[in-house]
Parts: sequence; structure tokens; C-alpha cells
Amino acid sequence: MSVATPQAGRTLLKYKIHWHAILIHFPISFFTVSAGFMILHLFTETTCFELAGYLTLVAGTIMTLPATLSGWLTWKGRYKGARGKIFIYKARIAYAMMALSIFLVIWRSVFPSMVHTVWHFIYAAGVISLLLGAAAEGYYGGRLNHR
Repeated sequence: MSVATPQAGRTLLKYKIHWHAILIHFPISFFTVSAGFMILHLFTETTCFELAGYLTLVAGTIMTLPATLSGWLTWKGRYKGARGKIFIYKARIAYAMMALSIFLVIWRSVFPSMVHTVWHFIYAAGVISLLLGAAAEGYYGGRLNHR
């Protein structure tokens, strides 16, 4: 015997999807792998590593936009737009990483033959800086969630 209830036919969501927690791991992963490929390229001078580093940099740059947007929406919603030090650090780092990654992708796209010049080492330093920025973002994000 089945009893009809007002909830019959409706699906109740038990869990809320936290998009920022999902999306943020993509640019972190891509920037880490890009820095790894760049370091391998600097030591081995193999162009395949440089190309792989560039492609993962492009992927990280693309994923930075939804990750930053979801972080901003989470900050506005879940944290009610609180202006604590951690939020200010995270926002500044995120915008700096977005600007730097876009600049590096454009720079490498416009000057693809800069391999083995001094500019190439500056480009590599920028890619490694993105790794450091991703580590800082992860550190401050962990401080927010594990207090």
C-alpha cells in the first residue's frame, strides 16, 4: 500500500554542489604541470616539453576564469562578502594570476620562436610564478576551510 505525500514526485537534493571546490583544482593542476614541463624543458632543451608546458598553460588560463568567478560568487554568498585579510589576499592573488597567465599565453603565442633566448627564461619564471600563486591560493583556501 502506497501513501501519497505532498513530496511525492519531487526529488529532494540532499547535497549542494560547491562549484568553487571543484573548479579551483583545474588551474592549480594545469599550472603545476606547466611549471614541471617548463623546468624539464630548461634542463633537457627538448621542445616537446616546452610545447606541453605551453598547452597546459593555455588550459590553466582558460580554467582560471570560471574558478575565479566561482570563488567570487562563493565569497559573496557563503561568506556574505566579508572583507577579511584572507579574502583580500586570495582576490589579489587570483586577479594577478589571471592577468599573468593571459599575458604569458599571448606572449608565447605572438613570439613562438623565443626558445633559448633570455626572454625564454623570463617566460619560464612567469610560469613558475603561477605555480607559486597556485600554492598560495591553496594555502589560504585551506585556512578558510580548516579553522
